[in-house]
Amino acid sequence: MNSAVPPRPYGRPSWAAGDAFAAVTWDDEGLVERIKWTTFARTVALTGLLVLTVAMDLGLGPKPAAQAPEVLLYQLETGFFVLTFLALLATYLAPPRTRVVLAWASLAIDVALAATLVAVTERTQSVFLFAPPLAVLSGAALLERSGAIAAATLGTGAMLVLAAIDLGWLSSEWHPYTVVWLRGTTAPPAQPPGEVVVGVAVQVAALYATALLSSKLVAELAKARAHALSEQIELAALRQRFEDVFASMPDGLLTVSDDGIVRSANDAAAQIIGRARTAVVGGRLSDLLPELEDGRRAMEQTQEIARPTDASAEVVRPGQGGGTQILTVRAEVLRGRVVELRGQRETLYLIRDVTELRAREVAHRNRERLASVGAMAMAVAHEIRNPLASISGAVQLLQSTSQADATNVHLGQIIVCETDQLSHWIGEFLEFAKPSEPRSERLDFAGLVKAKVDAWRNDPRLGQPHLQVTTDIPAEPILILADQSGMASLIWNLLTNAQQASEESSEPRVAVSLVSEGASTVLRVEDSGPGVAEIDVPHLFEPFYTTRRSGTGLGLATVRRVVEAHGGAVRVSRSERLGGAAFIVTLPHEPPRRPAA
Repeated sequence: MNSAVPPRPYGRPSWAAGDAFAAVTWDDEGLVERIKWTTFARTVALTGLLVLTVAMDLGLGPKPAAQAPEVLLYQLETGFFVLTFLALLATYLAPPRTRVVLAWASLAIDVALAATLVAVTERTQSVFLFAPPLAVLSGAALLERSGAIAAATLGTGAMLVLAAIDLGWLSSEWHPYTVVWLRGTTAPPAQPPGEVVVGVAVQVAALYATALLSSKLVAELAKARAHALSEQIELAALRQRFEDVFASMPDGLLTVSDDGIVRSANDAAAQIIGRARTAVVGGRLSDLLPELEDGRRAMEQTQEIARPTDASAEVVRPGQGGGTQILTVRAEVLRGRVVELRGQRETLYLIRDVTELRAREVAHRNRERLASVGAMAMAVAHEIRNPLASISGAVQLLQSTSQADATNVHLGQIIVCETDQLSHWIGEFLEFAKPSEPRSERLDFAGLVKAKVDAWRNDPRLGQPHLQVTTDIPAEPILILADQSGMASLIWNLLTNAQQASEESSEPRVAVSLVSEGASTVLRVEDSGPGVAEIDVPHLFEPFYTTRRSGTGLGLATVRRVVEAHGGAVRVSRSERLGGAAFIVTLPHEPPRRPAA
């Protein structure tokens, strides 16, 4: 057995490495416990002796009851009972530094009790010769090897004194100090000196053998306890480390038993689910994540889940703040002896919120599409725009001649209108595919909105004479730091989108409002159209996504690009006033600084 034991915490023994019989240094708490146990053992022994004394007084011994009062034993028992009580009281009341002295005092009481009991019961021929080895055991329990050796030495000294009395080397009238029930029996025959010496030698050998064996056993027991304590500390540290890792994982972790109850969860899982951790643990998985219930039932039908190449599955669920939340979930059945002993399997769920990741993937795909569209738009601009201008100019020249009749003029107007529409679409392609770098300047956003609304009202391409336009724009300037060209494009696209949406209503109306809120400016454009379907909301600002036959799907995409370039946000909601859609743009007065490339 390896004697080297790792360091122990306070309250436990500390061993010197490499010494199997090393002394044990105990703190106050451990020493008090040992004194209490040895005191309890001494009390039990004295109680047994008292019962024996009472039995002798009742006439169960060789003397009748009236002739055999065991006064000597009563005195001996009373004295040791008092000493035991005083020693125990001093153990609790004395200062901690003196408790080692009290342990030695308790050992001395045990040795004195054993020696006195042997002395009053025929000394070397006593029936209580087993008492000194018991005192040695008490010394080993109290003070390890040093206590056992000390008890054996004291017991040896007492036995030598008693042997000297029996051999006549010490003249002493010992008859009055013999218990009464032994006086009435036949006196034991005198032992030859050789037998006395041999008996004492055997007793001394027994004492020291008991001291060595008991101290060894107590030392090994202390080592075992210390090792068990060390294992408990390491297990507690491992458990704490596991809990720290479990709690600090950025992904959500859930352990779910076969009955669908969540047994443990980390903070990330609670945050993803949108509930407090205390509400998640102990709850049912079907209530917390009903989307996982089908997968859990499928796993209940198998004893073991193989680890496939792609074990993650995506789950789409309603988000906490509206919209949708996309989760990737990986499940693994936990295996092990502990799970088998519980009689119920548990499944570990690894949950990751990939909503933002999927949004970035969509944005990345959009950028890739825009890159290809940019190349296409540049080619279209060179190959189509110039011929369209030539066609439009030629038709206008033919219309100006005197030979053109009304039919030809009408057809020419159609050609000019269509070529202008094609040129406008091509311009949108060019603007979106290759936007210019924004040039921030201090501008009056309220004045710019007024000017763009007036220009848009008078645009002949509006084509809706019955369109009602209401504005709520403050007269005082609202200064923001922005790119004027980008802001003009943003306003124009929102107005055009509102005009096209209101075409489907019997009373086409558009409302424009502007308000300054703290460090931001909020532009609101509403229409009386049919509104935006819920299925179209997530894709409304994506390039080339349109719900109209004649739309290009670039107007609102341009709006979002301009807003995001200025550190703002755009969203769509239901217009309570007009019944259609309401596009709300929030722009900061001072856009955030961009880090240098």
